[in-house]
Amino acid sequence: MKSLITLLTSLALPGLTLAQIAPDVHPTYFGALTIYVENDTFSNTDQDYTSGVRVSWTSPSLRHFADDSSAGGIASFFDDAPLMGDSSYDRNVAISIGQSIFTPVDVRNPNLVVSERPYAAWLYAGLGLVWKKPHVKNTLLFNLGVVGPWALGEQAQHAVHEALGQRSPEGWNHQLRNEVGINIAYERKWRLRDRYDRNGVNWDFLPYIGASLGNVYTHANLGGEFRLGWNLPDDFGTGAISDSANTPTPLEGVAAQPWANRFGCHLFLRAEGRAVLRNIFLDGNTFRESHSVDKRPFVADLSAGFAINWRNSKLSYAYVYRTLEYDGQSNEQIFGSITLTIFF
Repeated sequence: MKSLITLLTSLALPGLTLAQIAPDVHPTYFGALTIYVENDTFSNTDQDYTSGVRVSWTSPSLRHFADDSSAGGIASFFDDAPLMGDSSYDRNVAISIGQSIFTPVDVRNPNLVVSERPYAAWLYAGLGLVWKKPHVKNTLLFNLGVVGPWALGEQAQHAVHEALGQRSPEGWNHQLRNEVGINIAYERKWRLRDRYDRNGVNWDFLPYIGASLGNVYTHANLGGEFRLGWNLPDDFGTGAISDSANTPTPLEGVAAQPWANRFGCHLFLRAEGRAVLRNIFLDGNTFRESHSVDKRPFVADLSAGFAINWRNSKLSYAYVYRTLEYDGQSNEQIFGSITLTIFF
């Protein structure tokens, strides 16, 4: 993890301009690359939500979803959809691929641990549609993937543990069975700002509301992020990996405020509550018998961290605290989240 942090830090210092581009500054022509790495190694544990990785590519701002060269053929169906077809919105199309891994606490036991959550992994690809203005951002996200051995969680975890010289968990024979997962998520986020010039010390608040529907996750969520710092990035923040919709985008257009070639840094506090109807990683397989535990209907995440933005890059780190997710869970969970976004 030290090597990974060093690599991400070194990548965070190229040239160009991040996120908010004024009309007299070249916009991002090719889009944004975002890399997420989450792991409970930061809290010296190996349990529950133990690892998450996602790579996303987001287009520059578009007049129509159909203008995107990668997924415009699919996204074009939403150009004239109600509430999405407003011509005053800027649009982005995002493509992502990711993997999440979950394990029980007792990973040294080769037998089924009935009182703890199942071994499971989620390997998926996603298509995100974003329509936004300077003060509000909407995201509609479609994820399609697999749960079970097809998700390659055992192989990924064993490879990492072997590379680090650590003993691998021994109970993957009891993981969830293969199942195709389909999830649709929506999120609406607002920006409440201290000042519009973004110069010097200032703050903003980013409340949001969303929901996810599918056989992997079904829940409603409500949250917000408070940021305080120097030369705040003119964007909508950077959340953790989530199926409730999360796609970093630049804010190009005539309404953008110029802050090209400036260094900035800030602290942030984020809180989110979820009302959970389904979580396959606790409830077990949808159509086949599998191990499961009794999930709790309400879960909250509290996180604190810092971010650095310079020119075309933004690097953030968050320490995330998650409340108990199922009955009998021994402790709340803590994990770290690193996000690097580079705009091209």
